[in-house]
Amino acid sequence: MSSQRTPVVQKALPDSTDSLKPKERPRHPRLVLKLLPGAAWVAGSVMTALAAYHALHGPEGVHGLDDLEVYLGAVESFRQGDGLYTFHSADIGDGFAYPPFAAITIMPLASVPYTWAAVLWTCTCAACTVIIAVVVGRHIARKWPDGVLDDPASSSGLVFLAISVSAPLASNLRFGQISILLCTLVVVDLLCLSRTRAAGVLVGIAAAIKLTPLIFIPLLWLAGRRRATVMALGTFALCIIGAWAVGPAESEKFWFSVVFQGDAVHAFTSSGNISLDASLQRLGLHGNAHTAVWAVLCLAVLAAAMYRAARAGRAGDHFAALVIVGAASLVVSPISWTHHQIWLVLAPFAVVRWPEWRWVTQGAWAAAVLAVMTLSLAEVRPLLAIAVAALVPFRKPADS
Repeated sequence: MSSQRTPVVQKALPDSTDSLKPKERPRHPRLVLKLLPGAAWVAGSVMTALAAYHALHGPEGVHGLDDLEVYLGAVESFRQGDGLYTFHSADIGDGFAYPPFAAITIMPLASVPYTWAAVLWTCTCAACTVIIAVVVGRHIARKWPDGVLDDPASSSGLVFLAISVSAPLASNLRFGQISILLCTLVVVDLLCLSRTRAAGVLVGIAAAIKLTPLIFIPLLWLAGRRRATVMALGTFALCIIGAWAVGPAESEKFWFSVVFQGDAVHAFTSSGNISLDASLQRLGLHGNAHTAVWAVLCLAVLAAAMYRAARAGRAGDHFAALVIVGAASLVVSPISWTHHQIWLVLAPFAVVRWPEWRWVTQGAWAAAVLAVMTLSLAEVRPLLAIAVAALVPFRKPADS
């Protein structure tokens, strides 16, 4: 009988190279990063839908969209031969204050029943929120330092969530305003079309609808984008000439009269208007003293903003340039209602220059701005606009 040998089991010795292998990272941060985009988009969609619902189902229903009623009422007045600028809302007393080209772009909407027009307008504004979020998110993901925002899905979701919970979006939807549509045109032009032949066209169209986006044309020139500057000016001129051909009397009235009546609006000095003009009047400045202080401060803020934005644009950080000039437009424009202030909601996503404690500083900046733009802190927003335009040190994300 042959003896059975017990097999010897040798224990594997640890490989000397095992200690050099990097330890597997915990999966919790990865799981958070995977869930973050979807959670942000879902939360933002819910908030946007709620804001749209409240806008369309308020105490007055669809007739609570005061600004949309002014737009459509003025267009109908023009169609009947009574003129754009003779119409005034029976509820708030405001009239049409935009160039005639704006009325031409709105005319198709005036051809459908008002309820449908209100729904279409609200849905369009909500869609603009998505477009801005995707464009800005994809842009900053390419520029941002390592972290959460270097993923396009996460960055777009966070931008969308920030806009959806902000007071400017709620105001846009509540009043049926055109501001977010103009913001979308400018954002797409400066961040998507910068290397195409169409660069500048959307800025020109936006400026022909409302004059405030004209402030972005000097930015194009100072940032070295000469062709885009010419395209913006040419598009603006063609739109104005075309509108003059359609309504010469209305164009003459706007360019020689209405355009100089910037402060002739309902509740000009209320806290919702964060322009420097209105802010100084709330402080009690009037007459020559008001004019002098306003002129000096406006020139200072505008010069600082253009200098900072031009440097950012030449360095390739078109987003920081966009935010800086957008904030400056809120300061120097006669009227800067809450629905105009989308630019400030985007400011948290511009990188703040701070050599140490980078993420702490950036997080504190983002939290402070979003708190001001979400909560009832309208009195602080004029200072925030000046800070973003002229003071807060932004830097090119790639250099972080």
